[in-house]
Amino acid sequence: MRQVLHNVGTPDHVGIAYDAWGPVGDDGKVPDARRAQWLSDLAGIGVSPDYSRSFERWKASFSAPGDRLAELTLASRMLIGHGNASASGVGLTVHHTWGVPLIPGSSLKGLVAHYVDATYGPADPNRKPWEQEGDERVRANYQGVTWNGRRIERGPGAVYRALFGAPDSREDVALREHNFIAGAASGLVTFHDALYLPGSITGDKPFAADVLTVHQKGYYDSAGKSAPNDYDSPNPVAFLTVRPKCRLLLALSGPIEWTELAGQLLSDALEKWGVGGKTTAGYGIGKVGKWTKTEPRRTKGEQVLADLEKYERSVLVDAIERWLSSQPTAEPLRNLLSATPEAASSEQLEIVRLVGAKINIRSVWESRLRDKKSSDAKKTRASNFIERWTQLFPITKN
Repeated sequence: MRQVLHNVGTPDHVGIAYDAWGPVGDDGKVPDARRAQWLSDLAGIGVSPDYSRSFERWKASFSAPGDRLAELTLASRMLIGHGNASASGVGLTVHHTWGVPLIPGSSLKGLVAHYVDATYGPADPNRKPWEQEGDERVRANYQGVTWNGRRIERGPGAVYRALFGAPDSREDVALREHNFIAGAASGLVTFHDALYLPGSITGDKPFAADVLTVHQKGYYDSAGKSAPNDYDSPNPVAFLTVRPKCRLLLALSGPIEWTELAGQLLSDALEKWGVGGKTTAGYGIGKVGKWTKTEPRRTKGEQVLADLEKYERSVLVDAIERWLSSQPTAEPLRNLLSATPEAASSEQLEIVRLVGAKINIRSVWESRLRDKKSSDAKKTRASNFIERWTQLFPITKN
């Protein structure tokens, strides 16, 4: 089946092409003779032009007061999901639908959790929190879960618990006796998947082939039982990575004070530690820009009003008057007022009412009635508009 599929060409979804379309041999791996060209073809796959609309809808979904967004710019190549099954032997995680680079939210949360515990936790993690003194007592708030073999011995400190959550542990009773919070709890911060920012790399081709060469194969294959030497043959391994300078959008949700802290910690962890595989070789390092608050999501009416800010009042008045007269409406309200007043939907009428209130259109007609220089025809027309407007939008008394 796999060989038959190759006749239809390489798909434009990198994930499918990398995982399922590899020209593998009998051993399930891509032959060395074909690997370079295959990876080059995959690196030439661009992002779908439709992806940008999906990305904008996703970005617009963050409108809660505590939501925070920031752009991550990769300083080095990134390799996410390198342990996944792959025809190259090195896996790659991409967006399931669009095939673009992403960093799973679970990876970001795990990175920050490890960073907090290792960087801010106490020097002696085995010492119980009520036994810690001075600054170490404060550091105990950042300590992660303590394990005893495969069992959870002690839950995390207060700050760690708030950010990432906590499980039940064997020492919960003792923690409560010493006035520490204990027991299972959900974290207050949600780490969302980081998605590729459309157009952030030349040609919207965010992937690149890479090679790592193992020089001590015998040493690694024996798990260190055989000593490294100078005569083992190098073993180059080619695979696909995300290019440096790609940008991804990071997103956090939760209470304001906690997403602000999580954002700073995530920025530090990405810049100092990196994310994904092979970080010790410099992969996955990135610089995070300024974290920004999100704007509350606008209703359709609010969006229309914002879009009309650039137009003169007279233009909007003329468009509404033509609509009330059942005449073809010109821009900028042509699409909105495509139906006559009698055929307009309740949503369309509500938006027209908002526009009219915004520009105070009734006062325009009333001023014509008061203007001594206005002709009788203009006054009659203005009177008819007021009557028609009142029929559509009756004045309600509070």
